[in-house]
Amino acid sequence: MRRLLIFAAIAMAGCARLDSVQIGSIDQSQGALTPVSVRLSETGFDAAASAELGRQLSRGQTSQQWKEIRDILALVNMGPRTGNPVYDENYAEQLLSFLRNECPSGELTGIRAIREAKTAGPVSGEIVAVDAFCIAEK
Repeated sequence: MRRLLIFAAIAMAGCARLDSVQIGSIDQSQGALTPVSVRLSETGFDAAASAELGRQLSRGQTSQQWKEIRDILALVNMGPRTGNPVYDENYAEQLLSFLRNECPSGELTGIRAIREAKTAGPVSGEIVAVDAFCIAEK
């Protein structure tokens, strides 16, 4: 029962993480501006954090095996990256079509691109967002 309560507490603990932000300048000379916003998300999973959780919940020899699994997974996933690996790596490719739906003229200014995550233990919601201003058609 105690292990179940510890696991539930760890799984419910969550936080938000900002990975990157890019902001462009706003050109107000081309016409009327309308704010547009598109957000896409996908579920991410941190296998090394899962192994660490297993290690904390186990004892003795099993704990050592979980530690080794955690270390191997951490080494395999080394390298430059932002966020956890996601199930569908192409989820953000739809961003351009959603922006075209929001801005019929296709002309954007003041673009702010955001990459963030909301985590709850080893599971995360990896989020890509674009906020911009659509320049009205002339």
